[in-house]
Amino acid sequence: MAIIQSGAAGTTLLTVDPTFNAIRTSDHPPEILGAYQLGLTSGALTVAAAGSTVFSFRWAPATSTLLCMVRRVEIGFSTTTAFGTAQALQYSMQVARNWSASDTGGTAAAFTQTNTAKFRTVMPTSAFAGGGQIMIANTGANTAGTRTLDTQAMAFTQGASTAIGTVLSSTPIWQHQPGDYPLILANNEGFIINNVTTMGATGVINLTVNVEWMELNATTGNAIAY
Repeated sequence: MAIIQSGAAGTTLLTVDPTFNAIRTSDHPPEILGAYQLGLTSGALTVAAAGSTVFSFRWAPATSTLLCMVRRVEIGFSTTTAFGTAQALQYSMQVARNWSASDTGGTAAAFTQTNTAKFRTVMPTSAFAGGGQIMIANTGANTAGTRTLDTQAMAFTQGASTAIGTVLSSTPIWQHQPGDYPLILANNEGFIINNVTTMGATGVINLTVNVEWMELNATTGNAIAY
């Protein structure tokens, strides 16, 4: 078994198996400040127009060098009042840039409690406590703030409501896989979830959105690669 020694102080060791000369490695999370996940549910959402925003995620930390690595976005719904006819419920995810004023009209996540969304208690309070916003629609779509959307959607997902009690279980619309390049947000960037198809006048749903993200410093360690 060979051991390759490197690093400024000679303290970094790389072990190689003697038979196949294979490097011994182990998977681990990237060098981050903290990892977080949050789930939000809408109010009694109805009559959302095509192209209207039903969820917004604006990254605007007080420390502008912080980055946000979006790991997973899931969408689900349950029908609480039936539509007049079977209803397609489609959603798209679009990246927003130059986002200088947050959306309004919905229900925003509160980060007043120190441990909100943390995967581990010792991690720092999310930078969302000092700036930015995560918001889901209430009874109607959100009102867009000041932002520039990419022309094309990044992803789509869809379901159909055929009666009261129809459910779309949480379904990933975006998910970072090991080895893939993640979605990295710089200051005043983010994404929105659009309602693609106009909702019929009688139907009411509860929309759910789950988001998992990591926060990292753009000037430290491996974060420079992003």
